[in-house]
Amino acid sequence: MADAPGLPAGGGECQRGIGVEDFEHQAVFPAAELFLIRSFMKRRGIASPQWLLGTGLDDQDLKHAEVRVSLRQFDMVYRNIYRLLPAPDTGLKLGLALNISRWGMLALAMISARSLGAALATANRHRALVRSRFDLQPVEYGADVAIRMAPRGDQPFPVNREFGHEILIGTLQSQISDLLARPFHFSRIALAYPEPRHGDDYRQLCQCPVEFGTGTSELWLPRALLTERLPLANPVNEDHALQLSKQALAQLQQWQQADIKVRVQTALQASSGQWPSAREMAASLNLSERSLRRQLQQQGSSFRELIQQHQLRLALAELERPGNDIARVAERCGFSDANGFREAFKRWTGMTPGRYRASFTQPGHQRQ
Repeated sequence: MADAPGLPAGGGECQRGIGVEDFEHQAVFPAAELFLIRSFMKRRGIASPQWLLGTGLDDQDLKHAEVRVSLRQFDMVYRNIYRLLPAPDTGLKLGLALNISRWGMLALAMISARSLGAALATANRHRALVRSRFDLQPVEYGADVAIRMAPRGDQPFPVNREFGHEILIGTLQSQISDLLARPFHFSRIALAYPEPRHGDDYRQLCQCPVEFGTGTSELWLPRALLTERLPLANPVNEDHALQLSKQALAQLQQWQQADIKVRVQTALQASSGQWPSAREMAASLNLSERSLRRQLQQQGSSFRELIQQHQLRLALAELERPGNDIARVAERCGFSDANGFREAFKRWTGMTPGRYRASFTQPGHQRQ
């Protein structure tokens, strides 16, 4: 149907390459949501170190755009919130506090879309960026559309089923309100699980009829609402934001599909001089040392070989820089002395470091 809600269906799907369990540890998601959670918890008197416990993050990380967070770190945050705020309506209120800015550049693309249906379709096309534990499917019921919520079997909830549904319900209500620039409430909510003790909190916070123990879980809204023009529709902004969102999606998919060699090489690039041992590298990738060595062997490589390849690439780059003496280059490449570096470099390239450097000062040589 036209402008059907192409909804944020999944998120974090793992394709060929690294497994689901391994990918969940990779810090690849923006931390924008944590800023919203920080405000939510601060209003309740909970300091950041308490709800960040066990994540390896601190309050300063919440202020830097370059910080990336893993699925497991987000799960730990949700478990901490559930532990620190035992009120039964916490899940719903947390969801309502997670406005559309949670999705960064993707949020700009959605807000700039021509209609609500188009905005939700944009979220669906980039669903890996939104980390949902649900598959969301639009179902038509005459003049209404229901968003059917089906938990993903490959991604268990960080807390429990009810808490996961409550966050999703609150989030969708909040974000559709943001898109429409006015308060929004579903016309009806049906949930497959039995009514909890705080069932009336659902009705009060969602301001619509809520049924429990139904065959499926669905969120209903008028179909006509999907074609309504968004107040901030802007095709120029939308196109720009979509391009950046596509880049972010491509980067995420690259991580999902990356083989073990790429992951080791990426980790080595973040090191300088003091290379990790095979055991330390394996631990950083959430593998055993034995698994790391076996996977590299299956790809015709070894940890030692990748270290040496990285040392060589670094050495070549350092030797091209004027003013870098051999001792400094050796240190940067992880050697304890210049003689050891010279021997290794000659073994790798068939020439001495000095000869290689001289090739960049010969008459007629042009740097690329």
